[in-house]
Amino acid sequence: MSDTLVLTYNLFDLPTAQHKAGLAGLLIMIESMKRREIGPLPVIQEKSDYSAKISFTKESMQAVFDDLFDAEWIEVKVGNKWQGKKPKRIEETVVVRDGKNKKEKRFIYDAFQPKGLFLQTFYPDDNGAWIQIWRDMLWNVLRAQPKTRDVYEERAKNKQSSLSKKAFDSISSTLGKSSKGKFIPEGFAGSVYIGAQNVNAEKVSFSGDPINNFLLHFWHIASFIYMPRSFSLKRSIEKGISVKWENYGYVLAIPEPSDLEGFIEDTLDILEGLRTDTVGKRPKDAIIDLMEEGGLEYLYQFSKCKFENSAATDSINAVDLYHIEKRGNNVRMLSSERLIADSAVLKEYERMRRTIFNPLFKKIYLRNLLLNNRWYDCSDDVVGVYPCELFSYRTGRSPVRFPFFGRDVKKKFRAIIEDLKRMGGGEKMKEENRDNQLSVRIYDLIKQYVRMKAQSKSGLDFRGFEKDNKGRTIYPKQYREALEKVCSDAFLSMRGRRDQDFVEYFTGTICSVPQYCSKDDFILVSQLLIDHWERVKTLSMLAISAHSYLPLPQPEKQEGE
Repeated sequence: MSDTLVLTYNLFDLPTAQHKAGLAGLLIMIESMKRREIGPLPVIQEKSDYSAKISFTKESMQAVFDDLFDAEWIEVKVGNKWQGKKPKRIEETVVVRDGKNKKEKRFIYDAFQPKGLFLQTFYPDDNGAWIQIWRDMLWNVLRAQPKTRDVYEERAKNKQSSLSKKAFDSISSTLGKSSKGKFIPEGFAGSVYIGAQNVNAEKVSFSGDPINNFLLHFWHIASFIYMPRSFSLKRSIEKGISVKWENYGYVLAIPEPSDLEGFIEDTLDILEGLRTDTVGKRPKDAIIDLMEEGGLEYLYQFSKCKFENSAATDSINAVDLYHIEKRGNNVRMLSSERLIADSAVLKEYERMRRTIFNPLFKKIYLRNLLLNNRWYDCSDDVVGVYPCELFSYRTGRSPVRFPFFGRDVKKKFRAIIEDLKRMGGGEKMKEENRDNQLSVRIYDLIKQYVRMKAQSKSGLDFRGFEKDNKGRTIYPKQYREALEKVCSDAFLSMRGRRDQDFVEYFTGTICSVPQYCSKDDFILVSQLLIDHWERVKTLSMLAISAHSYLPLPQPEKQEGE
């Protein structure tokens, strides 16, 4: 039994991403303790791109565990009494329910919470929204069962962490036995390894080398936490469709570093550069609309470091994603996925993240991006399910505090048009970008149909509309209403048609107005109608959505605003 443990780790020998992230998290924690002048510190004897050798004394391991599980007492206000506990005091507060003020009781209790000073060292908002989402994740995912929080409670009571001695002795014993050719695996719990159980359904226990298990205490330091949100719709005669947002669970993005030193450097830059904007009490950048977005956002941050910092490297191979939610007293894993750091995907995601805000279009676009499909594939799974007003804009009916689907679609169509212009003409360009050309041709056909029909219904020629001082068209109410009606009628007519029925509608309705297209374009669309009518239908419905929304004139800002 030695007084000093020397632990040697190699990224390629560690079994999972959680172990590899744990090694990075341990080194980040040591750096944080160094900056805060907390000791005694473990000694990093060697560190390279792929490995690290760290020596621990009993005192330095105690310092690490004490800081890792450090906690503090705070007062919390709750609406219901805690079972078996007497409140510290009771207060009354006024809340607004159904437009009326109502007095309600609040019960005050003392509770402990993790400090997370090792993360506050790097967060730009210190003890702000980013550390709070980390605390909430611990209490709702990793430490959801009260018994697993004992390690924090003993630190809140100013006791030393009892885990330090257990870990030191276990590792010391393992090192002694391994030198004699013996090895006894040690179990680990779900509080340190996602998905772990004492024994799974196949009667297989979760266990591993105690030296590697030690790293599982630190992976959450190097990981990012996201909060996926969902929405529900409520329809009323007075307000049309209203949207209610709700967060559900947490998405944990656990990295698999490929370059240890580069990864740590990049991670510290990312943590220190996090934006502090909030939505409610949550970091704005932590809110996502689907699980895959969390992984792409995480990988994007590392790719951004690479391009902004010439010294940065490809420091990450992939990221493991886990969507976990606490339901009642149980913690459930809703889904999991692994995303590889693909430069082409990240480049396209970078362009998308600045322009797409509608959660439904984001769902279509991101999943097609990850599957290497056409950007509009499987759109019917979305546009065929939700109310028409979410896709074809109707004033007073479409939700106002909800990014409109068609605005994001129009940005995508315009991006395709710009890409084709930059590439220029020629037969080679036409062959390689046949699908993009098709998208633009259908976009233009729908545009011409919508404009001509709206002009006919309103009696107003859009070419004569006035413009504001910034060159934006001012659309009269009569024309706007006519265009919205034309689009919603066409959208619903297409949505309910299939096969030959759709082909006849497209040729008999969309092509019933004068259309200006070349012979090549005519052949392209005609051939696709015969061979792949469903692609024409999908692009047509997306184009209708893009053209259904006419921006309202923005009021001029007064001096001093």
